[in-house]
Amino acid sequence: MSSTLSYWSRPQVEQAIPPAPAGFMWPYECEQWRRKQLEGLSREDASVFRERLQELDKTKGYIKANAWLSRSVERFTLLEKLAVLRPVVSGEFERLLKEVGNDMAMDWLRDVVKRLHYCDKLITELDGEELHRWAAEKSNYFEVEIYAIGTQGTPSAVKAFIALQLEQVGATFDHWDDNDRVAGLAARMITNEWWVRQAKRQWIVVENVLRECGQVHRYKSPYVSWWALGKAEKQAANNKAFLDGWEAVNDLGQSFTLAELSKKGVSDPDNRFAEMVVRAKGMEEIADELGHDGWFITLTCPSKYHPISRGKRNLKFWRAGSPSVRTAQKYLNLVWRRFRSWCNRHEIPFYGLRTVEPHHDGCPHWHLMLWTDPKHSNDFLRAFAKYALQEDGNEQGAKKHRIKVRKIDKDKGSAVGYIVKYISKNIHGKHVDTDHETGRSGSDAAKRIVSWARLNRIRQFQFLGGASVTVWRELRRLGKDKAPKTFADIYHAANRADFGGFVKLMGGVFAGKNQTLKTHYSEPEENQYGEMVKSVKGVAKGIDVLITRIYEWTVRKKGSLALEDGEAVPWTRVNKCTGPNFGRNYEPTKYGGGGQYVSPG
Repeated sequence: MSSTLSYWSRPQVEQAIPPAPAGFMWPYECEQWRRKQLEGLSREDASVFRERLQELDKTKGYIKANAWLSRSVERFTLLEKLAVLRPVVSGEFERLLKEVGNDMAMDWLRDVVKRLHYCDKLITELDGEELHRWAAEKSNYFEVEIYAIGTQGTPSAVKAFIALQLEQVGATFDHWDDNDRVAGLAARMITNEWWVRQAKRQWIVVENVLRECGQVHRYKSPYVSWWALGKAEKQAANNKAFLDGWEAVNDLGQSFTLAELSKKGVSDPDNRFAEMVVRAKGMEEIADELGHDGWFITLTCPSKYHPISRGKRNLKFWRAGSPSVRTAQKYLNLVWRRFRSWCNRHEIPFYGLRTVEPHHDGCPHWHLMLWTDPKHSNDFLRAFAKYALQEDGNEQGAKKHRIKVRKIDKDKGSAVGYIVKYISKNIHGKHVDTDHETGRSGSDAAKRIVSWARLNRIRQFQFLGGASVTVWRELRRLGKDKAPKTFADIYHAANRADFGGFVKLMGGVFAGKNQTLKTHYSEPEENQYGEMVKSVKGVAKGIDVLITRIYEWTVRKKGSLALEDGEAVPWTRVNKCTGPNFGRNYEPTKYGGGGQYVSPG
């Protein structure tokens, strides 16, 4: 007989057991109740519980032992659903238990497990081939089921099945009345790539949980967790291997590796940095000509968005529901939208550049370089401060830290000199010796910041006003012998990297939709998902069109001697193929959805 049952054999419990957490029970019923409570635990955890129950039975009595079991078993059942995150989450639970009590700590733990739709090692540790195998299993299952339902059921049954799959992965879709969009979504869900993206979305949730658990700050791992940084480094290595292993071939037979083509575009960090500086310099030149005031503004979130405050865990953050990085970014966007609306209502135009970067604890903040007419400056700044302090504006330190404004003094340095270190820090860090936020090198800080932005899908840079950068880039694709006669001056300004001159010729910083040149697109064509899409083909001025994309490109594995049907990937967003049909005549292929196969690459 077990030690627990030995306890029940004592004379004192020959009578009915008083009410316990599970209700009125006799001794054998209590044992059964305890076994039921422990069913969801691993053998090791159940053994620990039984040992603890034995101790409590002897020292506190069975009633308090059962009460302890009732309180504690849910915690272990929830933690049992975690694998990689279990030690960190368990430690945070213990901390919250002391700070806010069992009920609130349990609410947090339940929420963590709910948010982690795939909360075991299967997702948090998946990489490379293993991830694609998992995605293949999910996509194959979806294809088989959607085909069966589509041939035997009703359209509403098909939509219900799709909705269930979306719910299970935490994805959303708002266009159920548009059958073409539903068909396009289903076509995507048949591909491995869609499921890979859903798994990687869970990485954002994992990072948010790690951030809540105090794993992201200057003394632990600044900007992002070590886990997220490792993911980013593996992804970068995979991307490099792909770019090195595939090549693009045009219709003249010329071939380049994707890595070579990438080095020529703005996806290359050096090229991206150079273009950003050229554009910022051009905006400054225009501001100088117009005599406009330049302002360097830093906008920060209220304290409740920061998990760390003065080197310690911030209880305001927890009480606010542990806002994620994207939630904090939404707050900053809301402040910005309110401010821009105010400026539009009061006819106060401005232009400039916005950069986004994280504090050491991952909370985003903005640096803005803005220009406006001197006669508007006072009202402009008062309005900005008003909206920056609208939420929690009376909290301690808000007026000092929430918004910082500095006028750009040309006698002390150029506007580009103010912003260039922030541009560099958010790209490659080559122009930053030491990151003052963390004490690390500029390159290390940049690596972490770029990982942070990609993981959280944060747009790091945005120019406000000016001219179309797409037109700028398209014109710079052409050789000097291709200069168009009708707008040669704009072409030459772009190709000599004179962004200020380019903007003026395009209509000025406030031209908006009335710019001289506009992007020219192809006619809509059906892609592999049955959706109508357009691609950039050149630039246009009225009826005058200049085609800048003069080659058709196809991607193949490096070293392939020929391009066979079904083996190549078009180097455009348009793939001329038959879209999937989810009606009763639908015929699935091994690649999903019919039509031309597009390699996941």
